[in-house]
Amino acid sequence: MRSRLLAISGVLGLTSLGLYACNTPAEPTAAGTAVAASAAPAAAGMAPDTVVATWNGGQVTYGELTEELGVKLVQIEVEYLTNKYNTESQGLDQMVVSKLLEAEATAAGKADVETLLKDEVESKVAEPTEAELREFYTIMQRQLRGAAYEDVRDRLAAEVLRRKQGEQFGTYIDGLRTKYGLTSTLPSPDLPRIPVSVDDDPSIGPADAKVTIVQFAEFQCPYCGKAGESVDKVMETYGDDVRMVFRDFPLSFHPRAVPAAVAANCAGEQGQYWEMHNRLMANQRALEDADLTAHAEALKLDLSKWNTCRQDPAQTSEVMKDFEDGQAVGVSGTPAFFINGIMISGAQPFEEFKRIIDAELGKG
Repeated sequence: MRSRLLAISGVLGLTSLGLYACNTPAEPTAAGTAVAASAAPAAAGMAPDTVVATWNGGQVTYGELTEELGVKLVQIEVEYLTNKYNTESQGLDQMVVSKLLEAEATAAGKADVETLLKDEVESKVAEPTEAELREFYTIMQRQLRGAAYEDVRDRLAAEVLRRKQGEQFGTYIDGLRTKYGLTSTLPSPDLPRIPVSVDDDPSIGPADAKVTIVQFAEFQCPYCGKAGESVDKVMETYGDDVRMVFRDFPLSFHPRAVPAAVAANCAGEQGQYWEMHNRLMANQRALEDADLTAHAEALKLDLSKWNTCRQDPAQTSEVMKDFEDGQAVGVSGTPAFFINGIMISGAQPFEEFKRIIDAELGKG
């Protein structure tokens, strides 16, 4: 039963969440972080004045050590607590789904859960049509590396069917959650916070919003563009309860990140920062000087003023100040978000933002 459940539910995200970000070369590897994270709780109760090293004529206290390491320890703690919660939450979800299916199989008089899934999921999903397969083939052509449709048709059919069954499974499980009155009381972790300045950077939402999200990102990183989907949904869902601040974090291996940031800030001098921001995020492969000028023309900017602004060294200095401020609070890749000081990294799904924001608003 478990193998059938996992096969059908795979597309629903019951496996661990992915983390997608453009990272600097110096960022620690996942393995190194995991080792450090697992060790972090052991020293959590150590008093700051505890001596952790001595030599003739000197010593180092635990408080001095943590002050020296600064936000690195906070990041490790956030990562550890978040990973622990996600693992517990996903494990709980899998257990609940299995138990709900067992209860429903008994209530429906089915021989077992596999029979229930065959009747309520598999039998209710039609085989993919030729039109569906052709459309999916078009979408997947890059991954298929030019393979002829006839050569991959069976693989496409199996994948389309699996996805359709996954959607049906999700709908069915949602119905069972409602039918059996499922509630979850697994508490969210109390995450440490890192004070982050909003500086004087562009923002959306009222200055006195209950939740302030400071985003460090850049225009050449594809994951920053992807994160826009979650950001847009956050602003649509929470309205005036959330303020979103954008701060530049141009990565060294993206040569057009700084010019694009300057172009957006100079558009802001004419009251069109977000219009330029949105154009650049939507056209991340069109960031050369000619492209930037075309974007400015499309926005009907005063090109003379805009070009003069772009040549001002203060504009580049402002972008690099954001970068340095980001480094100071532990940012090493884009995008990175601080939700009332709680850091999350990468192009995370809306649900990850929602979990933290709801807790901040007292709804979680």
